[in-house]
Amino acid sequence: MKRRKNLENNIHGTASDKALNELSNKSGNAETPDEGNGEIAEPLPEGPQDEEIIIRISRDRMKASVMLLPPDGGRMLTYEDIMQKLKEKGISYGIDEKAIHELLNNRPYERTIVVAEGRAPQNGKDAVITYHIDPNKTGKPKINSDGTVDYHWLNNIENVSRGQILATLTPPTNGIPGMTVTGDPVPSRPGRPLPLPKGKNTRISEDGLKLLSAIDGKAEVINQRIHVYSVHEVTGNVDNSTGNIDFIGNVIIHGNVLSGFEVRAGGSIEVRGVVEGATLIAQKDVLLRKGFQGMRKGIIKAEGSVAARFIENGTVFAKGDVIVETIMHSDVVSGGYIKLVDDKALIVGGKVHAILGISALTIGSPMATRTLLEVGISPEVRDEYNLLKEKLMQMERDLTKVEQILAMLGRMESSSQLSVHKQLIKQRAIKTKIKYGVKIPEIRNRLNELEEMLSEVAKGKIHVRKTVYPGVSITIGPSSLHIKDAVQYVTFKRDEGEIVQVPYEG
Repeated sequence: MKRRKNLENNIHGTASDKALNELSNKSGNAETPDEGNGEIAEPLPEGPQDEEIIIRISRDRMKASVMLLPPDGGRMLTYEDIMQKLKEKGISYGIDEKAIHELLNNRPYERTIVVAEGRAPQNGKDAVITYHIDPNKTGKPKINSDGTVDYHWLNNIENVSRGQILATLTPPTNGIPGMTVTGDPVPSRPGRPLPLPKGKNTRISEDGLKLLSAIDGKAEVINQRIHVYSVHEVTGNVDNSTGNIDFIGNVIIHGNVLSGFEVRAGGSIEVRGVVEGATLIAQKDVLLRKGFQGMRKGIIKAEGSVAARFIENGTVFAKGDVIVETIMHSDVVSGGYIKLVDDKALIVGGKVHAILGISALTIGSPMATRTLLEVGISPEVRDEYNLLKEKLMQMERDLTKVEQILAMLGRMESSSQLSVHKQLIKQRAIKTKIKYGVKIPEIRNRLNELEEMLSEVAKGKIHVRKTVYPGVSITIGPSSLHIKDAVQYVTFKRDEGEIVQVPYEG
């Protein structure tokens, strides 16, 4: 009996809960409150004592542990006994049967053994926004393949196309609830939602998971929202601070474009200062509020028209009209008209070529400055016409041969089976016929377009409201004329293979 009392004292010591010991001593009852307390055997009466067990549940009810008390001449606990006692304590989840079997096999008295563990809740994952553009794009110089650095290309514009994905949303998850050892659910926290960063000229996809660009333009992140703008504005000059401009939409430059820099636009380009020895390439129009000082290296290319106050020592290509006050010592090519306007309306030096016609106030100078004017189809277009015409004739000849081969093979096939070699020839001939059936109409259509252009440009004229000086050479179609004496108020046109002068018709 003395050994049992000592053991009981040891059990109280291992519980490390002073309040539990006091409660046990006062009440004589070994069972403790559910929260954070263990179960202690009742005071032992005289005589043999059975093996007993103390069950403890953690305060958060996520863990249950036991301690075996050795018998004193009494019976040993069984697996069923322990399971029953766990059930009586309300422990029903996460029971570790292996740990209970090991407990019974080894009987580690007076040691705490974990026999049940709950499942911790798994909080939901927060929503995630994935950007498919660079939200913090800053200008960095371009590194060339040879390792050199081009400080003109800073790559500081995020060009995007209509329908392009700007950002995607990974939705939040709800999380997985936990469970205590007593079978009570432990709630989980759902993930925090996030809205897509919708800004100007953007739209959300039907599934609500993608942010798309509604237009062609540049994407910028402002106040955590993605905006797309159709116009890129440069408030100052295009210089080392901005680098070259390459934008999918329209470009407006409030200052100058300095020498050596380049501006490309998928739309139009407007420069409110001067373009100095730079390159401008636009898919639409180019508008220069002041002018173009090409410095013999500047180039302007426009799929549309070009308008400027002056063009000097530069090169200009426009598929549309060129409208300018003065052209000096420059090469200018227009797919439409070249019109010199206002009080100056001067062309002097260089070469000016327009498909449909040229009009000016003054052409050349009293110093007989060499000035070339051309009206009519460009040499490049004429070369294209001749090349396509020759190609069409060759393809028509080849198609005739292919049709002859197919007709012959058809006759052979009707009388006997074709050999493998002849079957291959037939397959190749059929493919060629199909290919030419597509290509020949395309070439004919293009030739018709060019022939219409040729017929129109034969009517092209050069109108001079004031004076044409010696040193000026005029070409209309295949005919040329060199001005030897100053002529005033005149129109030049082609008539019966010759360039003739008539009174001003403009």
